[in-house]
Amino acid sequence: MEKQGWNQSRNKESAEEMERSRVAFNLRRMRTSYTMGDLLEERSRGVSTELSLSHYDPFTIKKKMKPSDLGNLCRLLVPSDLVEKHILPFLNTAQANQVAGVVSQETNRGLKVRVWDVNTGSMHRLVFKRWSTSRSYIFNDGWTKDFVKRRNLAEGDEIGIYWDKDQSGFTFSVLSRACLVR
Repeated sequence: MEKQGWNQSRNKESAEEMERSRVAFNLRRMRTSYTMGDLLEERSRGVSTELSLSHYDPFTIKKKMKPSDLGNLCRLLVPSDLVEKHILPFLNTAQANQVAGVVSQETNRGLKVRVWDVNTGSMHRLVFKRWSTSRSYIFNDGWTKDFVKRRNLAEGDEIGIYWDKDQSGFTFSVLSRACLVR
C-alpha cells in the first residue's frame, strides 16, 4: 500500500515535470520562430505581440514643489497644458465652466473638488480654478493647511495628482521626498 502511494506521487511529479518541459519547449520554439520580418511587419501595422511588464502610473500630473507652492500664496500652481490634457476632458460642461470662471460675471470662485490623499487615506476639499493672472490652474482654499503643513511638504518633494473619473474627484500622492531628514 505504501509503495502504491509512493508510485502515484512519483507519477504525479513526473507528469508535472513533463508539462513544464512541454511549456518550456513551446516557449523556446515561439521565440525562435519569431523572425525579424515578423517584427518589421508588426511595426508597419502599428501593433506588437511583444509582452512587457510595464508599470501603470495613474499620476498624470507630477510636480516638484517650489517655494511658490509652499509659501504664503496658499495655492498649488498646475501647468495649463497638463490640466487641458488630463483633467478638463473628463469634466462635464458645468464643472469646466466653474473651473474657467465663465459661470458668472463675478470673480472666479472655481470648482469645489474632493481630493483623496492616497498615502494617508484621508479626504479633503479644495477649490480648483483657472488662475486669472496666468494661463495656469490652481488648487487653493485649504491647500496649505490640508497638504503643505499636514504632509510636511518641502521644496523638491514630488507630488502626483490625477482626476479619478469614477469618483469625480482628484487623487493625490507624495511620490518622493527631496531629502530623508526634515
